[in-house]
Amino acid sequence: MENKNKAGLSMYKLKILISALAFFITSAYGHHNWRQIYDINTDIEIVGVINSIEWRNPHIRVNFTVNSGTSEEQIYTTESNSVAALTRMELSPEILAPGTPVRVAGYRSRISESDIFMTHLLLPGNREVEFMLDTKPRWPEAEALVNTTRVLGNLTEPDFSKRPTSIFGVWSTVFYSEGSHRALNNDPIQWTEKGVEKNNESININNPRIDPSCSPKPMPDVMGAPYPIQIIDQGEIIIIHAEEFDSIREVHMNLPHDNAETSSILGYSTGRWIGETLSVATTFGSKSGMQIQETFHLSDDHNRLLYSQVIIDPEMRSMPTINKKWWQYQPGAFVQPYECSY
Repeated sequence: MENKNKAGLSMYKLKILISALAFFITSAYGHHNWRQIYDINTDIEIVGVINSIEWRNPHIRVNFTVNSGTSEEQIYTTESNSVAALTRMELSPEILAPGTPVRVAGYRSRISESDIFMTHLLLPGNREVEFMLDTKPRWPEAEALVNTTRVLGNLTEPDFSKRPTSIFGVWSTVFYSEGSHRALNNDPIQWTEKGVEKNNESININNPRIDPSCSPKPMPDVMGAPYPIQIIDQGEIIIIHAEEFDSIREVHMNLPHDNAETSSILGYSTGRWIGETLSVATTFGSKSGMQIQETFHLSDDHNRLLYSQVIIDPEMRSMPTINKKWWQYQPGAFVQPYECSY
């Protein structure tokens, strides 16, 4: 990276830039929250036969027939974790073959008596599938089919020489690990009166059944997605590929940032190297005045990608919001097509 320091802003100028940046954040983008539909304080267990399966993001769906061939026959619909998560837990659709007799446990729907959020499944041969990471085994004597090594961050590269030497590569969120999973909402937001009004309006209009779960996330929310990202060096452009919703950001390197007009919810981004740190500024055109400042840096042990995000929005936020997050390097990590359907 020739002349990285010359291409980058000085740290002093960067601080001035961050302090001066202003952007307008809208929160009108809904996102499906299954906890709004299912009551996690309830428990239901059924015994039936797998009828059909839809192996897809953002949640797999499986239908079960209970009391088949009798006057009490009933079809139960269920949904559960994402393909993105289950693949990394080494689960595949083959374990849910139609015609398989099973025992199913989960949370009751708030909307339908025949709808369940599936957390556990007991297969023939006393084999248990635990679909969620924040639950415990339901049948202790059963054989566990889930491997959580990767998603919980226990798959690491012990050989320092085989770890990344730059920010480029595939980086994974470690579920339920402080600073990595759900890390971009830790700084309390100091809303202005207008900000409070906008958020209340957003809450009132966001019906999870009306607003499709496949609506892509805008910036800056996309950077908090729980699935891997890949950073690719293409010379004049750096690609930031987030698996969730197959989001592709293009960072135009070493260009003056002119707040180019764009209709993309991911904005227009330019980047500069400050030493070994990639600094990215993102704007959304003159109509919104939005700007986001980010940094990406490789940790000293070459095992983490360190990320920071500064949000300054005088109209919506009375104080700047500063967020931080890290991703982990994992051997064999990958970004797969999201292929959302809801």
